[in-house]
Amino acid sequence: MYYSNKFGFYLKQYGTQIIVGIVCLVIVISGLFLYFKINNNTQQNTTVISSSQENNVETNNETNVTEDDSILPDDLRNLSAGQKVTVKVATVEDECTLVLISGSQRIKAKLIGTDYSESMPDTLYLINQDLEGKYVDIAFDESKVSNGYAMVYVYTDQNTLYNAKILKEGKLVLDSTISKNALEYNNLAESQAYAKQTLAGVWGK
Repeated sequence: MYYSNKFGFYLKQYGTQIIVGIVCLVIVISGLFLYFKINNNTQQNTTVISSSQENNVETNNETNVTEDDSILPDDLRNLSAGQKVTVKVATVEDECTLVLISGSQRIKAKLIGTDYSESMPDTLYLINQDLEGKYVDIAFDESKVSNGYAMVYVYTDQNTLYNAKILKEGKLVLDSTISKNALEYNNLAESQAYAKQTLAGVWGK
């Protein structure tokens, strides 16, 4: 009975202050909890963003890397875009890989703007018939090498662009990754458009 009266006395005297104190304590604890939670999430987001930015930088660096043109002899490496030089086509290997002879060096090359993944069954045979053992003029675009191959425009008799000729006949298709800023882009695109219109080669399947 004594303690009940004493408790009642304190509750009556200090009850309001105690309740206010408890409420304030709860608010402070809740605030601290939210602060640390938000701060932790912010740090995690910052880490993710930083990681993403680093990955983007790495990707951009990879995109901007110029492929090593040391596979080319000096006389070809020093050519400016569009400048022509005469070489011999030794043979044509799988996937229309040209083996060119410049001086005493052999270079494996691909035709700029062409995609061999969609081609006619006789495409390799036809290109061999057209080019093997012959002297042709070649020229580079701004980039000379890709995936270890020299990337070339081939010009045959009467300055005919062979890359465009083979597209016009529908034996190969236009490489979808070719830049519209490529020196011969319009010629190549128009040649494929003609092949589509006339249902030549792969377009007549």
